[in-house]
Amino acid sequence: MANRLTKGRALFGSIRSARGGKGQFAQVAAVTRTMTSATALFTLPMDAQIISLEVIGAAVSNAGTTATLSVGVVGGNGHDYLNAFDVKGATGAGQQTPTAATLPTATPLAADTAVTATYAETGTASTAGGPWQCVIEYVV
Repeated sequence: MANRLTKGRALFGSIRSARGGKGQFAQVAAVTRTMTSATALFTLPMDAQIISLEVIGAAVSNAGTTATLSVGVVGGNGHDYLNAFDVKGATGAGQQTPTAATLPTATPLAADTAVTATYAETGTASTAGGPWQCVIEYVV
């Protein structure tokens, strides 16, 4: 007897891409304290639909006053997906799903999209902290 569960199409909620929703993927890149200007992390493919962004930190920054991460796109404003996420406080270590992340709607990306990250700090310069892994999950 054939397995009836594999005869139909399985969808991830109501998300579908132009390629038929074939899979869920993740891009991961490390953000370090030396990335003080927008630095390329990876490229998301055309038709990708972003479903989550996570920051995973090894250690909090020891900057004097503030330490933040921003994630954006080339040609964007530098914080298209995440703006000034605190990596000096408790959210700088462990796995975090920032509630302040501004992810695009379920509309597929119109073109391949280069993602960047920037580390910023104020006060005394840091000597420790990070790296922080930026994880973007998407379907395509």
